[in-house]
Amino acid sequence: MPDIVVHHPATNPARHDTFYRLDARNRVWVARRNLPRLLVPVNLATWRLITLWRIRDRKALRVTLAGFREGLSGGQGRRRPMSWRTVLRLTTAGRPPIF
Repeated sequence: MPDIVVHHPATNPARHDTFYRLDARNRVWVARRNLPRLLVPVNLATWRLITLWRIRDRKALRVTLAGFREGLSGGQGRRRPMSWRTVLRLTTAGRPPIF
């Protein structure tokens, strides 16, 4: 019904451990599924360093690293990596797929 208005309270998703775990797991899955094999370790290393720099809470960091491990264990679905031409186009547009 398009005329129904629904209001949800504005909450910060980062307040939940599940957010950190799923965010890290999904980053790994997206990289493994969509990037050329040579770029997957570069992408994951970059995100791991950024994560270590950003997250100061030890519990959140522990949950995030568990999510990284969970993503590496599989479940990302069928690989359909982008072409190197797409990587070049993204990079020249200022959006390299490594970050």
